Amino acid sequence: MSRKFSALLLCIFLVIATCISFYRLKDMTIETSVLSLLPQSTDNKGQREIEAEFIQRLNSQVIFAIGGTGGADSASPLHSNKKSDKTSDEASLKKQAIVSEKSNPSDNTRLHEAADRFIEELNRIPSLKNITAKISDEDKLQSAAFVYKYKTAFLSADLKKELEADNYSLKLLSKLYSGFSGVSSAEIQNDLLLVGRALAADFSKDNSLKIENGHLVAYDDKGDEWILVFAVLNADSLSTEVASQFTTQTDNLIDRIEKEYPDISIIKKGAVFYSDYAASTSQREITILGSVTTVGIFCLIFFVFRSFVPVFLTISSILCGIISALFFTTLIYDEINLIIIGMCLSVIGIVCDYTIYFTTLRIGASESAADTIRKLTKPLSFAVITDLCAYLIILLSPVKAVSQMAFFCMCTISFACLFVIIVEPFFLEHLKRTKLPFESFFKGYLTFIRQPKLRISIISVLCFISLSALFNLKTNDDPMSFQSMPKALKTQEMSINRLINTSENLKYLMLSAKDDETLLENNEKIRELLAIAQHDGKLKRFLSVKINSEKSQLETCLFLNDRKDKIENELKTRGLEIKAEDYRCETLSAEDYFASRAGELYRNLYYRGDDYSSLMVVLEDVSDEKAIQDLAALVDGCTYVDHRGKLTAIFKMYREIFFRVILGFMLCILVVSTIRAGFIKALAGTFFSALSIGTALFVLLLSGFELNLFSELGLIVLLGIGINYNIFMSNSKLEVTSIIAIFTALATTLMTIGILIFSSVDAIKCFAICLVTGIICAFILSAYMPKNKITNDKV
Repeated sequence: MSRKFSALLLCIFLVIATCISFYRLKDMTIETSVLSLLPQSTDNKGQREIEAEFIQRLNSQVIFAIGGTGGADSASPLHSNKKSDKTSDEASLKKQAIVSEKSNPSDNTRLHEAADRFIEELNRIPSLKNITAKISDEDKLQSAAFVYKYKTAFLSADLKKELEADNYSLKLLSKLYSGFSGVSSAEIQNDLLLVGRALAADFSKDNSLKIENGHLVAYDDKGDEWILVFAVLNADSLSTEVASQFTTQTDNLIDRIEKEYPDISIIKKGAVFYSDYAASTSQREITILGSVTTVGIFCLIFFVFRSFVPVFLTISSILCGIISALFFTTLIYDEINLIIIGMCLSVIGIVCDYTIYFTTLRIGASESAADTIRKLTKPLSFAVITDLCAYLIILLSPVKAVSQMAFFCMCTISFACLFVIIVEPFFLEHLKRTKLPFESFFKGYLTFIRQPKLRISIISVLCFISLSALFNLKTNDDPMSFQSMPKALKTQEMSINRLINTSENLKYLMLSAKDDETLLENNEKIRELLAIAQHDGKLKRFLSVKINSEKSQLETCLFLNDRKDKIENELKTRGLEIKAEDYRCETLSAEDYFASRAGELYRNLYYRGDDYSSLMVVLEDVSDEKAIQDLAALVDGCTYVDHRGKLTAIFKMYREIFFRVILGFMLCILVVSTIRAGFIKALAGTFFSALSIGTALFVLLLSGFELNLFSELGLIVLLGIGINYNIFMSNSKLEVTSIIAIFTALATTLMTIGILIFSSVDAIKCFAICLVTGIICAFILSAYMPKNKITNDKV
């Protein structure tokens, strides 16, 4: 009666927990960013919001380049991710470099015609906004007039030095008397120092783009013309579904244009294309691998137990653990990180084994289900306690996300075990008793594997390869190395980078202030410091907003008028008497500048929040990061942003934490096993766990990978599963039944996780390699576990 009452209470709890969890989730903050995994003390909330905003803007940018292919033979379109890898790679090689063949100059008419057609169709795609493709004469005139009107807002320190030079009056005279300079009397009258001309030259000196027939044009190394189209995705277009739709639309559009114009090629660049490739590849793999896994598990379970009840119970125990963990996690924590929860789901490999052990022992047993579970409770409890002690160490971590993961895993393991002990005996009471398959085979296996010479040989070999792995162990925390980059997309990105003269190795400085004026003042300071750093070779170049603060604009205006008067006097001594108009001190605000056509190029570098203003400075090919970080520290509100470096730091931090977790887990195995079976037997179990880890690392290195966060996560799950194998093998007097149960658990794990070895995602593959090779080794070594003292009521 008490067991039925306990089972009823557990079922009622699960229903209530499910309802409360979903209710709590509606009001909770659900984080999906990897950056949110950082310790909260290092980044304030405002800074994280600003950085997230700028990262979203960078990921929303899309660039297309339209150019001639140099003939029909090389005109095969480069469709990135909708074709097979072989087709994509062949296309990539055909158009690998945009510098390959020089197109016929007479084809430029068709090029511009194809570009107009492409831009027209592109404007019909609802996912895009702010398409910059054509610059009209009116736009050019407005931009020039705007810069000329607010010339004091854009005068750089270098231009000031040039104007202050003693020989500037001579330079001015040479331009006045040159027949090719085109300086008019009206220009001299209104801009004696020719500041407008100097600004035009300054704006264009680092710009590789030209305007021809209204199009933005760049030229490759062979002189071939390419028309560039810049666009920005809507915020909701960054979702997986809409990104896939957008990629399909652009691929179809490129295909149509290239068919209409066989001598035209269109290439593309944008984070959305990589995201769609990764999403579509993962979806395809999950569909194929998941289908194979599901069918395989059902067939295996049915073959071993001749019933689908164990499948239902395995799934139910897992759901019981996850629902309970979610319930308590939502009660204790104010926010949930989906990335961490995703890592927690790897604990499923541990908890699903409990049902398999119980079900296997029920087959062929003559006693009641209650008697069977009573015999199983003690070894099951020891296995669970060992896992809980290990995760308790993780729970004490000062990093909130790590402690959340540990708490979730502890709840999942505990309640999955309770479900097996309390509920499952009712379902398995009348399970058909039959002889387990391959009993004679596994009996022969145990006899063979336990031969003294073979035992010594296997353990010696495993010791050797484990030590070899330990001494040759290397780590890798770079998240980019875990991603699969399709050659076609990578080739197109590199081609566009060469066209616009930029690098893929970009870093950023983020400036923040309470108002625009302070922000622009700080921007001026960092520009001067970066100019010195660039001269010293600490970075290749940088892109920053050119507008000066209003205070500097007024000072510049006074400087220009003072300098104008002096130049007038110098020209007068040389026989040229000019009385020019004074420069007007009309200031330009940041908001007006970024709203103008002239400020369009820098608009994505500016962000205005409720309580602060922010600017981003783009750094290219930084060779001395420490020096740049020191420069940033000299300016208030300035921080160095290396998105890839920050992700690498996060991966490194968690890899180091998980390494300590692995050591703590093994210590728990030793302590709990000592209490349960004595020190000698505990030492043997811990030693076998270490051999399993060493073997997994050896195979990982042999596969060409290095130790990373995902492989360590596989090692943690390996320890949890391996200790189950050892405990159930050492506590059983029914060795053949136990080895069949362990083998069934091993087979289900191999089908669910082992098949992930065939994944194209390196992170998933590393996790699977470590877990699969480790649990196979743990299965073999479990046969060597010393036996505990077994009484008649033990399993």
